[in-house]
Amino acid sequence: MVHLLDLPDELLIQICGAFPQADISDIKSCRLSCQRLCAASSHLLVPLVAVDCRKASLERFTKILHHPTISRGVRIVRVPIHSYRHELSDLCASFVKFVVEPALHARAAHDHHRRAALCFFRRYLDGHGDSTPLEHDDSLWLQALRLVHGEYQRLYREQEALRSDGTFVDTVASAVATMPRGTVLIYDDKPCSTLDAASLQVLVREHCRLLGLDPSAWRPIWYEMLSPTTWTDLVRDDFGWEAFAPDPAFQEPQMDFILELPGAIARAGGQVHDMRFDLSCETPLRHLGSGVATRSHLASATQQLQAFTLISHQPQTETLSHDYASSVLARTPNLGFLRLDIASPGSHPDILVSRLWPRLQNIHLAGVQLTLPDLVAFLDGLPAYVENMRLSSVHLMQGTWADALEALRQKSYGSFTVEDPRGSEAEHVGVAFETGGNGPGDQFVKRVRVPGGLSPAEAFVRRVRDTNPCQS
Repeated sequence: MVHLLDLPDELLIQICGAFPQADISDIKSCRLSCQRLCAASSHLLVPLVAVDCRKASLERFTKILHHPTISRGVRIVRVPIHSYRHELSDLCASFVKFVVEPALHARAAHDHHRRAALCFFRRYLDGHGDSTPLEHDDSLWLQALRLVHGEYQRLYREQEALRSDGTFVDTVASAVATMPRGTVLIYDDKPCSTLDAASLQVLVREHCRLLGLDPSAWRPIWYEMLSPTTWTDLVRDDFGWEAFAPDPAFQEPQMDFILELPGAIARAGGQVHDMRFDLSCETPLRHLGSGVATRSHLASATQQLQAFTLISHQPQTETLSHDYASSVLARTPNLGFLRLDIASPGSHPDILVSRLWPRLQNIHLAGVQLTLPDLVAFLDGLPAYVENMRLSSVHLMQGTWADALEALRQKSYGSFTVEDPRGSEAEHVGVAFETGGNGPGDQFVKRVRVPGGLSPAEAFVRRVRDTNPCQS
């Protein structure tokens, strides 16, 4: 009988690599079993590394990617689209209103000390005192405010220095270029736990020493105060940024590192094979890639791209530019995977038309608005056989779904799905139900299944049936 450890090291590495990447506990258990399995699995410990515009984050990032063992398994680099704000750094009143007060208010219901602090900071904003009694002197709360705001200012200055002199882009690009495996670059604006825990604990202890409070109770509040602002905060209707934002550029943080990073990685000798944007809304992309020189440089840096994903979760009421995404995909003949999941009703197909994607096999379009000529032009750039195509809530702005299904039928598919089509004759693709719409002819529809698990439209496109459901 052949035992596991009788296998050569190459096979042990492949076996360990077959573990689900989401379950690091299996890798940790494997490393503890014996020295050979430890050597065969240690490189899988850190498949994803996040890096942002802070010195501590950059140092951790480069340390991981220069590690002789762990670096071999890193495949995904995540860049959070967050920023420390100059308005919050320059104006202490803004910092109190938009950072300190919300952090305390969310946790003040059952804590006397937090309610007392909240009363002081509200008086601070009003600019006058009242008769509200406090457990501690106002001078102590003011010292605490200066301490936390001073740390925020330090983080802001550090961020701006790393951006302005190119240190962030150059350091990340040089480290990514050393990655031996295909690089996945993810941009998102989700909350990210990137603050250094050790330095945070020192600050919390100093804060609590001043006020005689429990560090464990105040640590999460302090952490929230020192976290960078996300785009989710900026687009919240109830956040009230406009009160302290007379400058039109207030809601447009410096995003130049997004534009520069793929090109810098290419110049350093690396390649990005998979780019993903997972955003709360499309606002971060609004002003990116507007210059001709920028678009040309970006297009040349992404020619080896094999997969592209753009997900926008929050609907927008205005038409937004997709210049950046369009530039990324300008010359990508090796693209094999494309996902556009766009919640905005103002989405336009600039990303899709006039492209040649002879290797594109997996396509997911959701919330995209197309005309029939746009759809035909998109299909003309695809190979004769597509492994998987999924159309979700696609709105046909011009033309009919009868003609759209005829155009889609000209390709062969391993799997084809159409869900909730919208536009002229969409009601014949599925069965309409009354759940809103943006105007006459704009309907939300649900699917009707036939034997074999296909809707009538899917069965027609897959050539299971010969009758176009929009013409029957």
